[in-house]
Amino acid sequence: MKTMCAFAALAGVVSCAAADYHQWDFSRGMPGSYGINDAGGRIESIRTTFDPSSQDFSFSVNFSNSITQGFWLAISPGPNPKGHAGELALMYFDARISGDARLTIYNYNGENGASSYRDGSPLSGTQTPDRVLTSLSPSFAPALSVAESSGGRSFSIAFNAAAVNGHNPLYPAAGGNDWTGLAFGEQLGIWFHPVANLSSSYNNDGWLTNFGGTQGWIDGSGFTTTLVPAPGSLALVGLAGLCVARRRR
Repeated sequence: MKTMCAFAALAGVVSCAAADYHQWDFSRGMPGSYGINDAGGRIESIRTTFDPSSQDFSFSVNFSNSITQGFWLAISPGPNPKGHAGELALMYFDARISGDARLTIYNYNGENGASSYRDGSPLSGTQTPDRVLTSLSPSFAPALSVAESSGGRSFSIAFNAAAVNGHNPLYPAAGGNDWTGLAFGEQLGIWFHPVANLSSSYNNDGWLTNFGGTQGWIDGSGFTTTLVPAPGSLALVGLAGLCVARRRR
């Protein structure tokens, strides 16, 4: 009885400390429905994760050449993000300047392009952009990485996305607030545009005033993710087996 009570108490502690998370992995040639173009860099692999409990988000991509200087990215809980105005966050990753990677995040305006940083809505004319977060502000410090190896290049970002996913969009989706930000679960949709020959600039508040170049892409919808058990969950499984073994003895 003491063993079982101790296990229950430990289970409560570990479950509070960690949670399962969703992960999606892409590798070149993977079967499925997606479009790919390598004009902005030859994409070899992608991994993205999201923890619905902690709201932690990560994205990493590997290229087999070194021409890519940045990208823009939208992720959905299943549909192809393209065209879903007022629902998703659009991230701009800027690695043009060596040692000074930057990340800015906006409400995606649904347009087939990178214009969300300067136009917040698909309506005619130019509307004020819906700005969410910029790494040039001290209040937002994501982990950003750029690495070179064997003629290739890799980018990675990681941060807590609670502020992004809790954003109240300035231009909500038609018919109601369907904002999901960067969250995804059992399925994922992706709209990823690597950029070579990147041209970028910022205002004094750290927001983009220009972002463009030679772009490639990978986009698709309905990809199945993997539910990855938290390390604590795996430890509990082992401990449960140990408790049962001791009880049998």
